[in-house]
Amino acid sequence: MRLLRLKIFSFLLFAAVLTSCEKEFSQEKGGFSMTARGTLLDSSGNCKQIAVNGTYKVDVNLTSTNQLQAKVNFITTGKYIIESDTVNGIWFRDSGFVLQTGAKTVGVRGFGKPLLPKTSVFTLKFNGTFCNFPVTTTGSGGSGGGGNDYFPTTEASNWTYKFIPNIGNIDTFRITVAEDTLIIDSLTYYQFGSSLGDTLYFAKNSSIGNYYALGTPEFDYVYIFDSIPNFPLLYPFLKESAAVNENWETSEYGTVKLEVSPGVFEYGDTKAKFTIVSKNTAPYTVGGNTYQNVIAVKRELLFKPNQGSYRIILTGTSYYAKGFGLIDQVIGITPNVQNISITRQPVIY
Repeated sequence: MRLLRLKIFSFLLFAAVLTSCEKEFSQEKGGFSMTARGTLLDSSGNCKQIAVNGTYKVDVNLTSTNQLQAKVNFITTGKYIIESDTVNGIWFRDSGFVLQTGAKTVGVRGFGKPLLPKTSVFTLKFNGTFCNFPVTTTGSGGSGGGGNDYFPTTEASNWTYKFIPNIGNIDTFRITVAEDTLIIDSLTYYQFGSSLGDTLYFAKNSSIGNYYALGTPEFDYVYIFDSIPNFPLLYPFLKESAAVNENWETSEYGTVKLEVSPGVFEYGDTKAKFTIVSKNTAPYTVGGNTYQNVIAVKRELLFKPNQGSYRIILTGTSYYAKGFGLIDQVIGITPNVQNISITRQPVIY
């Protein structure tokens, strides 16, 4: 079969809360005008213990209970700032005044909202000293940026995908949900536009948890057929409530034109068969991020020539993460596999 062709598709306002376990200040003693110096390290150059308080859950904003207890040895008095880097959507920062030197425990508040359930390593920084500490986020607080949807359709949400390997000179492309919609059979179909100029429509029936496509039965963002009818096919491509190994088919879509070998074409009907491969059984890592609550759906594209019966012409698996949508497609059979993979965490509104 011929090679697949492209189809498509902060000033972060730190709430610098001036709270701390030790936030004394005095104009008489010059605490306002001096900058405190000190270290996070002990006399042997090792990091002092950093305690992590509070619970950390996906899609739940941190509060004052999410706080570090950091041991600091202050060498001079004055104003201090102690902060971490930003990892998995959260960070820690606090400032205050210290009027006595020596070892003190400083509270450092957390900010932001965890994105993924995992253990992340942060770096706490103070006066040129650095110490690492882990924070574990659980998945029970929420379901990601897109709530409970395995295929979010909120306006301006966007995904960036990469063809592996490239298709021709096409490497990456971006999908964005536009404001335009269609209503068909009481369902609202949202327009998904690609940076490469193509348009697709998707909808969800919330009452039964089915997701629908309006287009062709081909895989998202690739062409298989050389010509197709001038009308779209409406079909479910994902069913949340379906059990593992449960399957369903689209209606027939024809007539299509398929190149079976260079310069040799067949005409006939096509349809797709979908099968639930797995549901929320294991994390899935792609594009440098690990996603929980993933449903894997196998799609078999079938073709029936005018003189003949249906045969499978292409098989692949699509991976949908709860709250994030389509994160990966693995199309074909090794070694002839085409991936359409997310390159960074989607932006869901």
